[in-house]
Amino acid sequence: MKKFIEEALDAGFVPYVATSKILESYFDLSLFGGKGVVKLLEDPAQRDFHEAYLLSNSLAFGNPDLKMPGWVYIDCVLMQSAVVGFALPVARAPSSLLSFYERDPSINLDKLDYIPVSGQIAGLGIDGQTLVGYSLFSLRQHLGDMALSQMAARTKYAALSVYRAEEKEKFTGISQYDNKALTIHALFGDKMYIDQTVMPLHPLKDMSFTYSMKVRLDEERIFGRARGQEAACDFLLKAYDRAMKDTLQQRINQGEKFYITEPVYITKEDGLYLPICEEKR
Repeated sequence: MKKFIEEALDAGFVPYVATSKILESYFDLSLFGGKGVVKLLEDPAQRDFHEAYLLSNSLAFGNPDLKMPGWVYIDCVLMQSAVVGFALPVARAPSSLLSFYERDPSINLDKLDYIPVSGQIAGLGIDGQTLVGYSLFSLRQHLGDMALSQMAARTKYAALSVYRAEEKEKFTGISQYDNKALTIHALFGDKMYIDQTVMPLHPLKDMSFTYSMKVRLDEERIFGRARGQEAACDFLLKAYDRAMKDTLQQRINQGEKFYITEPVYITKEDGLYLPICEEKR
């Protein structure tokens, strides 16, 4: 068993996979060494766990208006893919965290065994070779003394292992230029390419972009190596510079490729910058 899984188990956390029984056999659960729990859509006894996941996910993003609708969770997640993450037994949950679930009328706390405290979703694209990741979250800030270091990175590693992501040609997702989660996402591939520099349909359209990478699950890089070391780059992209993003998109459309390099963020007096490299042809 991987060290980062053992550490989570020793700290009282349990890996979980929430999916449909139709899909269960397609996932690789060997990473958990038989210690994980599977929560199936079709099992009525697991309803409270799924409701707790929806609440946990919204808590992490800090806005109840962002709570995922139940039908989206069923149709687009459980029936097509899975949520993979870590959960905490209700009996071990801090009272401050437990209070959120006690107040939610959709959750019967007497029937709830685990509270999901992190999660990652990825769906397989129609080409059969692209994984689309979304909704990575962690409730580390709500766990008090039970907080586990690198909870989001542990979660994403576990999820990508379960999804067999290294076997796929590409992993892609949407993030924001000023989202500190980029430092986590960038750890899971050697090059984090920018594909679309702005996303017109996104609520944060000018700040959102799509990225892609070939997944490489390198434990030393993800968990062991010091971060923030500045690498050579070709130029700095200011996080709020729409004009520069448009210029970059024109070059991408012409076949040029650009990727974010370490340390992912550079803070200057006039704002936040991302170091960018151009892939040489």
